[in-house]
Amino acid sequence: MLLNTPIRLRLVVLALPGVMMLMSATGCEPNRLLRRQGMDAVEAGDLDRADDRFTKAMRQDPTDWKSLYYLGKIRTEQGQLIEAQLLLDKALSLRGNHLETDDILDAMAEVLYRQEQKDRLHAMLKQAVEDRPTTRSYVRQAIYLHKMGDADGAKLAFQKAVRFSRADDPTPYLAMADFYESIGDRKAAATALRQAYGIDSSIPGLIERLRGYGIVPGPTAGLPPQAEP
Repeated sequence: MLLNTPIRLRLVVLALPGVMMLMSATGCEPNRLLRRQGMDAVEAGDLDRADDRFTKAMRQDPTDWKSLYYLGKIRTEQGQLIEAQLLLDKALSLRGNHLETDDILDAMAEVLYRQEQKDRLHAMLKQAVEDRPTTRSYVRQAIYLHKMGDADGAKLAFQKAVRFSRADDPTPYLAMADFYESIGDRKAAATALRQAYGIDSSIPGLIERLRGYGIVPGPTAGLPPQAEP
């Protein structure tokens, strides 16, 4: 005879304390708690504890993409790049078309760059903009093309980042300003900063950067967005 719903619910509630006691006795902690502890440890700069928490969560659930992702980032900081790549590869296989995919791709790009896997990095960046032609995808591509010495490719990618950006998004202009500063093109860098200022004058540190170029913040300092600085 099947139990009705209210009876089943009461039985579940009554059983919960016993389940929690059993989990505590066996050392089994919920993955959500382990991830929270791991992120707290990362924020505190305690990578050893973060490593322990995320590793435990991953062992309890090998499909826990969040733990795989965070552990991959920790392995990157620890210089264990091959293991970091394997962890991030698995996270991507589990979360390849979601809101979090860009975070994983950012982490993977850095791992491939540090290993000097240029061919694979080029291919990944190209595939990412084909799969997700967004501002973030093109900014990522531009940043790593520049790191690999392809300034012309980076400029083109930044232009595409602007093309796909929202009218209220200063992100590509700030990234372009960093890029042009790094190659010594102060005029282009100043223009990109003025474009960012025209979108959002409250960006932290932006006023100081403009003043560094002799630009006085105010109504005339901002410029309208455009494809090139």
